[in-house]
Amino acid sequence: MEKIKIRVALAGNPNVGKSTVFNQLTGLNQHTGNWPGKTVEKKVGYVEKDHYILEITDLPGIYSLTANTLEELISREFIVKEKPDIVILIVDASALERNLYLLLQLRELIPNIIIGLNMLDILKAKRYKLDVKKLEERLNIPIIPMIASRGIGIDELINKVIEVYEKDNLDPTKIDYGELEEDINKIESILPENLEDYPKRWIALKLLESDPIITDLCKKKLKREDWEKIKELIEKNESNPIRVATARYNFIKKILEGVLEKPEKQAISWTEKLDEYFTHPVWGSFLAILIVALIFYLTFTLNNFLAEPVKNVLDFMGDKLSSLLVFLPNWWRDLLIEGVWQGIATILSFTPLITFFFFFLALLEDSGYLARLAFVSDRLMHILGLHGKSLIPLVISFGCNVPGVMATRTLEDEKDRILLIILDSFIPCVPRILVASFFLSIFFPKQAFFLLILLYLISFISIFISGKILRTKVLKTSFNPLLMELPIYKIPNPKLVLLYIWDKIKHFLVRAGTVMAFLSAIIWILSHYPTGDIQNSILAEISRFFSLFMKPLGFNWELTTGLLSGFVAKEATLSTLSAIYGVSGSELGKILLENITPIAAFSFIVFQLLYIPCASTVATIYQETKSIKWTLFSMGYSLMYAYVFTFILHQILSIIGIL
Repeated sequence: MEKIKIRVALAGNPNVGKSTVFNQLTGLNQHTGNWPGKTVEKKVGYVEKDHYILEITDLPGIYSLTANTLEELISREFIVKEKPDIVILIVDASALERNLYLLLQLRELIPNIIIGLNMLDILKAKRYKLDVKKLEERLNIPIIPMIASRGIGIDELINKVIEVYEKDNLDPTKIDYGELEEDINKIESILPENLEDYPKRWIALKLLESDPIITDLCKKKLKREDWEKIKELIEKNESNPIRVATARYNFIKKILEGVLEKPEKQAISWTEKLDEYFTHPVWGSFLAILIVALIFYLTFTLNNFLAEPVKNVLDFMGDKLSSLLVFLPNWWRDLLIEGVWQGIATILSFTPLITFFFFFLALLEDSGYLARLAFVSDRLMHILGLHGKSLIPLVISFGCNVPGVMATRTLEDEKDRILLIILDSFIPCVPRILVASFFLSIFFPKQAFFLLILLYLISFISIFISGKILRTKVLKTSFNPLLMELPIYKIPNPKLVLLYIWDKIKHFLVRAGTVMAFLSAIIWILSHYPTGDIQNSILAEISRFFSLFMKPLGFNWELTTGLLSGFVAKEATLSTLSAIYGVSGSELGKILLENITPIAAFSFIVFQLLYIPCASTVATIYQETKSIKWTLFSMGYSLMYAYVFTFILHQILSIIGIL
C-alpha cells in the first residue's frame, strides 16, 4: 500500500527550540539546501508513521508574517503558495504573550495549526502556572505540551498531526479587531477573489499594517479606482499598524486571563546570573577572547594528534587502491591515484580539523552562548565593517574557508552574508599558512615568527579595507543595528550536537570532495600531457603565458604554476614546485634560494595569502549564494586586490631594500 504524504510546515519565533523539535522528529532523515533563489537555509525532513509519511519543512525563525525580512517573506510565501496540510507552531511556554502573536497571523492564512508548547521545564523553573487545557479550549487549537530537548512530546506531536489531517475540521477562534473590523470588511468587499492565493481578510489586514509586498501587489493588480478606494481607507488613519498590533495583544491578554499565572516576585534565573559576566562590557569581552582562544587551542591540538594517523590511513588506502588498479595502463592508474584520489585524500585529511571546529560551534550554539559571543564582539567587528555574528564564520575560516563560508548562514541580512563571504577569502586557512611557513623558514629563518604575525595583520588590514569599499561602493548597504534575542543557557543535547556535526561534515565532503577530485584530475592531466614532463606540459605553457602578467610582482613561471595548482588546493603549491624543479621536499628550499630573491619570495607569500581561495571554497560560495555573478565577483575581487596589494608591497620593498 502506497503511503500517504502529509506536508507539514514547522514555524516559530527564534530560540523557541524549533530546530530541536525538527531534529528530534527527523533524525538523520533530512536534507539541507537553500530556498529557491535565496541564500536562506532550507531544511526538509521525513517521518514515517503507520501508512503516512510526514514531509516536514523547517521554516526560518520569525516573529511576524509582515515581509520586513527575507525570512518572513519566505515563511509566508511557503504557506500561501505551497499550501502545507498542517502548520506546527513551536511556542516557548515561558514567553507566551510574544509567541502567540505569530499564531494570530498564521491563523489568518491557514486553519490547520497545531501548537507545540515547548520549554515547559523553563516555565516550571520560573514558577509560572499554566492551564494548558483551558488555553486549548479558548484558542480552539490542539496543543501538545513538550520538552523537546529531552524528546518529551515528540511522539504525541506526530500522532496529533495524523489526527488533525484525518479530521481536517479545525476552526480556530477568530480574532475581533474591534473598530478596525469596519475597514477590514470594506477592503474585503473591494478585493477580487483569489488574489495571488492570499485570503481576502489577510490581505486587508496586511494593507492596514502597511506591508510593502502586499501594498505593491495591490497597486499592480487592482483597478485604479478600486486601489484609490482602498488607499483612502488605509491613509485615513496613519496609526493603523499600531491599532492592528494593539488589537492582537489585547486578544492575547484576554486569552491568557485565568490561564497563565506568574509569581509576584520572580527569582533571578541562572541565565540572568551568568549574563552578568558573559555580556559584561569588560568581563564579557575577556571571556569571549578566552573561549575563542580555547577553541582554537583544542581544535588544533586534537587535529595535530590525529594528523599522522589520518595521513597513514590515507596513504595505506592510496597504496591499496593502486594495487587494485594494477590491471590499468600506467597513465590511467596514475591519473586515478595521483589525480583523483589525491584530491579526495586532501579533503579527507581536513575532516578531523573541521569536525572539531563544528563540534565546538555546536556546543556554543546549543548551550546558548553563541548569541552572547556575537553580542559582545559586535563593537569590535564593527571596526572591520562587520557585525558581531561575523566572528564565528571568520574564526572557522582559520581552519578552512569552506566551512567558514557555510557558517555565514548565521547572518540574516543577505547583503551582510555576501559581504562576509567575499571577505572570508582573506582569512589565511591552514594550507595557506603551511605554504607561507615553508617559504618563511627558507628565506627568513630568524624573522619567521614576526613575519608570520605580520601576515595575519595584513589579512585583517585587507578585511578592513575591503569591508569599507564593498559595503559603501558595491553593496551600498549601511549598518543595521544588531537586534537579537538571547536564548536561555542550557546543557547541550548530545544527539542534537552529533546531528549538527554530521549535517555540516556531510555537506563539506560532498561539495568540496566532488570539486577537488574533478579539478585534481584536470591539473594532473595538464601537468603530464603531452610528454609526462611537467616542464614541457600544457600547464607549464599556460603558466609561462600568465607569468608575463606576474613579472611586476617578481614571479617566474615556476611560481606562477604553483599559484595555478594552488587554486585546486593550496597545499598543492609546494608539491607542484617540487615536481617542476625535480627535487624532493627537503631539497626544494635550496633550489628556491638559488632561483628567487627574498623580496619575490615574500611577495609570493603575501599574494598566495590573499588571492582566489581554493576551488572547493569557490564551489561553496556558489552553493551558498546561488549566484554566478557574486561567485565570479568574489574571485575577481580577491585576485585584483591581491595583485594591487602585492604590486605596491613589492615596489616599496624593492625601493627601500629591507629584505
